[in-house]
Amino acid sequence: MSSAPAAEAEQATKEWPSWWVLGLQLAALWSLGLVRPLFDVLGSDSAFFVARGNTPGDILIFAIGLTFIPPLILTLIEVIVRAVSASAARIVHVLFITLLIGLVAMQFIKGPFSATLPAFVISLAIGALAAVAFWKTTGMRTFLTVLTPASFLFLALFVFASPVSSVIMPSSEGSSGAAGESGNSTPVVLVIYDEFPAAMLMKGDTSIDAERFPNFAELGQTATWYKNNTTVSDATWSAVPAILTGFTPPDKTPNNAVYEQSIYTMLAPSHRVTNLEAVTHVCPSSICEPLPVGNAKERLTALFDDLTVVAGRTVLPDSLANQLPAIDATYTDFAPTNSQQSAAEVKTAADPKSRFADSPPLADLPGAGSRNEGLRLTAEKQNAISGEGRPPLYVFHMLLPHVPWRFSPEGDQYISDGSDAPGLNDQIWSDDRYPSDVALQRSMLQTEYSDKILGSFVKRMKEAGIWQRSLFIVTADHGVSYRPGGSRRPVTKQNLPELANTPLFVKLPGQSKGAVDTGFTQSIDIAPTVAQVTKTGDGLKFDGVPLGSENKKRVVAVRNGRAEKKITGDWNQMIKQRDQLARSWSELFPPGRASLYRLGPNQNLIGRQVSSLQVGSTAATAKILSSELYKPQTRDDGVLQIYLAGSIDGAPAQTPLAAAVNGKIVAVGQTFDTVSGVRFAIILPPESLKGSKVRVQLFSVSGGTTLAQLAAAGR
Repeated sequence: MSSAPAAEAEQATKEWPSWWVLGLQLAALWSLGLVRPLFDVLGSDSAFFVARGNTPGDILIFAIGLTFIPPLILTLIEVIVRAVSASAARIVHVLFITLLIGLVAMQFIKGPFSATLPAFVISLAIGALAAVAFWKTTGMRTFLTVLTPASFLFLALFVFASPVSSVIMPSSEGSSGAAGESGNSTPVVLVIYDEFPAAMLMKGDTSIDAERFPNFAELGQTATWYKNNTTVSDATWSAVPAILTGFTPPDKTPNNAVYEQSIYTMLAPSHRVTNLEAVTHVCPSSICEPLPVGNAKERLTALFDDLTVVAGRTVLPDSLANQLPAIDATYTDFAPTNSQQSAAEVKTAADPKSRFADSPPLADLPGAGSRNEGLRLTAEKQNAISGEGRPPLYVFHMLLPHVPWRFSPEGDQYISDGSDAPGLNDQIWSDDRYPSDVALQRSMLQTEYSDKILGSFVKRMKEAGIWQRSLFIVTADHGVSYRPGGSRRPVTKQNLPELANTPLFVKLPGQSKGAVDTGFTQSIDIAPTVAQVTKTGDGLKFDGVPLGSENKKRVVAVRNGRAEKKITGDWNQMIKQRDQLARSWSELFPPGRASLYRLGPNQNLIGRQVSSLQVGSTAATAKILSSELYKPQTRDDGVLQIYLAGSIDGAPAQTPLAAAVNGKIVAVGQTFDTVSGVRFAIILPPESLKGSKVRVQLFSVSGGTTLAQLAAAGR
């Protein structure tokens, strides 16, 4: 009797599928464990591929390769082993099944068991049990054979039924949406910033801070400032098309989106079109030439580098995934490069056409998210603005002041600690106010650089002789929030004032006197305004109305891209909350430029000599990020490490800190907790680092005046 089960098991091991069926089983398990969750993340927003200039061929190579190459390699290993021993090949297959089913199980285990060891142990145990069942029973082998179409199904859904399909298989696009008049000779220049709440420009009385943002203030003297303008989406992928088309985006992102009517199609018959859309592709290929994207090797290498981070974030337990760079704060370059690379070794753009007026070269810094090819292209095309020939339409969408924050107000760059901001986890700020205040501080500094770029646009338009007769529009796709414990980007009822209210300045042809319009306007009003001014809108319909028209709407509705639904609020109430937000930010950073370098406790220490203060000792130590950048070097490479940041051992969160340069306290701050341990981040005034010798010291502060050195850099 006891020999019967053994005989059945022995018979079961003989009834193994063919090698190619075994290979398809591995492909199915691989798809369930990694391909499907990765496709779910990447397939939800085609901006991942558009932002890095990937072609349809790149995406297909990636999708097919990811789906089939790893299981093909595993199958080839089995075939080679089978040539030596069939029994050994079966053991190898069972081991592969253990690992792959463990990978599948990890997707369910990592939630309840975020700690690394329990998640791995339980997942591998589940994989081992399934492998034993596969070894001993034909039922389990039959079940896995039934799953073999899974890899083909997931690939087909990604290619044909996700938003990425609009990039792989762009639908036919019309070249003109105009129904009547061919347009007039008005030059049109549209500048779209990114992650830019209108309150960022304001003082406590909600007027523009002219010292901090002189070019926006000067524009306000000539253009109309639509002070209470609102966007219709919190995501670039739908917010920018809304600006360019005049249509409200649907709650659910459509696949294969086609923009048959836009300012491109309206003006193409009468204007010469130049565009740079950072992450969208509203302009039809029949009108706009594809942007330069480098060679296939460079594109695929960059894609692979980022996908390693995305895959880790997708499948690993939280304790490991949180150690990886963020994947939801920027569009590209998630994986940091060598942050210890010398500034002198950084690749810089020597071509003066690829920099903005009165700004340093746009270097590619080491560190995540710090490649500036898009900005260099913008600067190059901006410097080529011309009034010759047919009237121009220029559209520039820049990822500024969007994260990663890396620019000083003058345009020098600093190396940051990743593409995300410390204190931020999955787009939610920690409850500790200090790291979100540092993020606001860095964003304001980068907005000052954005103001400098605005001045460069205006200067170039005047040089080209088109300023006076042009329609010049400056806006942003959406805002961003810095509320402790709140959502940074996905719009909510709480952060509606900073996500919804975006800058909008419009200078009409011949306009020379500024105005402030406090009425209800939306980003979808920009396209019908362009149509009206250029006389290309005869017979066209929009969801928006030309600016200046009476609009009785009083409800703000902003699409939440993650939830695929609209968040609504009373417009008047939102403006009151915006005004309070401007007052709050102005209290934290009073008007003027100097106040942006004063954040943290013990601000009375700023300006004092270290030698005049009591100095103690501490067992705590700190490691300064990119400490070699404080050594004497030339500054013509556009690198200035104003971001004093790093990690601390032996000191708890909320420890007061002070930073000294050449023996004088220039800034203060405090430590804070992150998922990777206790960190510090202090912004140093740029002028403090511009001497021939720079020595930076970081101190902990006790009793308000006693210093203990934690680290030092430079000489």
